[in-house]
Amino acid sequence: MGETQILGRGGRVAGSVVSSLLAAVLLGWVVRDLAVVGPPGLWWQWAGRSAGFGLLESSRTTGLDVLLLAIHAVVAVKAMRSDSAAVLLGATGALTVALRLPAVVDHLQRAGGAELFGGPAPGALATAAGSVLGGLVLIAVAGAGRRPAGPRARAGVPGRAPAAWAGTLLLLGGAVLLAWQAHTIVTYGWERYAAVYFGTGGPRGSVLLGEVGWQTVALAGFALAAGVVCLRRGRGARALGVPAALLVGGTQALVLGAYLEGSVYEQLTLVDTYAQLALVTPPVLCVLAAVVLAVLLPRPAAGDPGQAGPYGPGPAPWQTPAPGPYGAPGPR
Repeated sequence: MGETQILGRGGRVAGSVVSSLLAAVLLGWVVRDLAVVGPPGLWWQWAGRSAGFGLLESSRTTGLDVLLLAIHAVVAVKAMRSDSAAVLLGATGALTVALRLPAVVDHLQRAGGAELFGGPAPGALATAAGSVLGGLVLIAVAGAGRRPAGPRARAGVPGRAPAAWAGTLLLLGGAVLLAWQAHTIVTYGWERYAAVYFGTGGPRGSVLLGEVGWQTVALAGFALAAGVVCLRRGRGARALGVPAALLVGGTQALVLGAYLEGSVYEQLTLVDTYAQLALVTPPVLCVLAAVVLAVLLPRPAAGDPGQAGPYGPGPAPWQTPAPGPYGAPGPR
């Protein structure tokens, strides 16, 4: 996304509508799951699946689905106002395609049409395929709906220190996620890893997403890309950094919640070093994500008298007091 272009109004409206539709469809799935298993049961499925507890077939949503729902809802609003709307829509579209496409392939390979639309996960193929199509539309809108930017298009770029902190921490978080995937491959071998973590022949853990290994690699790649953009202080630093931190922190918070509910940390001193590191990783990544959000989220500047507005620094002309005895300062 070039520094001299910004998304036009038509592209903003189209991106907002598509993001709203994606959020609405996901909300429907969450409401369905709540009606079936109730809030406590659904929370445990989200957290337990994120932590890898159990390998049973699942026809429910996951915690990552809920995080995507929140991101789509926020993007639908921010696309109408943000100078980095093109980056935000393009990144959201790419992430949606990356996370949903494996589910489409999995549904097409596993069963016939009767199960896809009338079995334990009715409409799953249509939802996943529609989400992939929606993601592609977001990418197309981000690329084709731009126009020359105005002089204030870089207003949302974070400062050097916040950008450096955010970029470094996002790169660190992405590297940690990938390192654990590499460790799992070395420990279990590629065949078992592919079957369990990439879903090649194993039980399906999500009806709308790829398996946990694919999800982790996609999130790690997103965090690494956002980290590079933050370090370069690109115009999309906040548009990429904030969602990346939310996704990494949110997924790790679910894992941490499952560990706490399962009293896993009571065994911390009894397990080997690798297991201890694995148990420490979720809280560390949650703190990392919180720091990234703290340094990237913009601060309100409504009371800043030196903030440059459309009429230059200071208040607007009609807000400036007149000189003289009825509008001091001025000679009396």
